Amino acid sequence: MSTFARASVKQGFLDDLYGRIARRYDLVNYVQSLGMVGLMRRDAAAFVGRGVVLDAGAGSGDLAAVCLGAGASRVVCLDRSPEMFRVARAKLASYERAGRVRFVLGDVARMPFRDGAVDNVGSAFLFRNIPATDAAVGEMRRVLKAGGRVVVADVFAPPKGLTGAVYRIYLNVMVPLWGRLIAREGVAYRYLSASIQNCFSAAELAGRLAAAGFADVRAEPKFFGIAYVVKGRSP
Repeated sequence: MSTFARASVKQGFLDDLYGRIARRYDLVNYVQSLGMVGLMRRDAAAFVGRGVVLDAGAGSGDLAAVCLGAGASRVVCLDRSPEMFRVARAKLASYERAGRVRFVLGDVARMPFRDGAVDNVGSAFLFRNIPATDAAVGEMRRVLKAGGRVVVADVFAPPKGLTGAVYRIYLNVMVPLWGRLIAREGVAYRYLSASIQNCFSAAELAGRLAAAGFADVRAEPKFFGIAYVVKGRSP
């Protein structure tokens, strides 16, 4: 596990990893989460899916698709991975033709947008994979209009007790196994397992959002505390 200690993970490693697994990313995620990821994205989209939405770390476009279906007028997808965007473009082709989705290659810690550029900001399964967490939180606050909403859906450090113990076994055994069987990427999915176990807590992320100036921040547990949807607003 120390091979993937959070502080030692470099951005280049993450860029290469997500490029390699992009084609099978959606399938593996759905299987290994037992459908949990879809439910969390719907919860997130119900909170921010209106007006112009920034999907920070959009990846393969699933959150963007749900936000558009929930009523967002437009979604701006920001991500570092061209490979992930190839998957997202195929998924969101009709929305792109209609001018309702825009793809921007860039870093969530240095967003190429003006202050107050978007109505709402969402991210799904992003924060445990970015080295510059505080910079990303600050950028989300900067580009969000006053009164706008922010939502972060993710899996954080496993909870204490029996649930956490069982979950760690699943992470260490089943997640790499699904990665090997479906994506032929055992090492990549060992990292993804470690990224969850080495992550900060949802309460810590909520604290960082509050420290950055977000108001009414709350961390809502899902699936016995295995995952959280963290919500807030720009005052």
